[in-house]
Amino acid sequence: MTKEELFLQKEWLRKVLIDSIATITFTKVNGEERVMKCTLQEQFLPAQVDLEEAIQKKKPNEETMSVWDLEARAWRSFRIENLMSVEVIDNASSD
Repeated sequence: MTKEELFLQKEWLRKVLIDSIATITFTKVNGEERVMKCTLQEQFLPAQVDLEEAIQKKKPNEETMSVWDLEARAWRSFRIENLMSVEVIDNASSD
């Protein structure tokens, strides 16, 4: 994938997850396949405790994406190029 394709896929997925809960499948760096129920819907995200904690001093990695894992109740990240499938299972905008 080109950098532009990675960017477009990441932006698309970010928009989907802001409005929805989805099951995504991706290949972990170690080669294992992972299936994860995740979202970026504000109602599911943990409260932000410390503003300094949210400010990253390093440049964000544009090749990875962080999402909220609903089952582990924790932030998880994966490489966009390793994304295999996205299945929207709950779309808040369709209510």
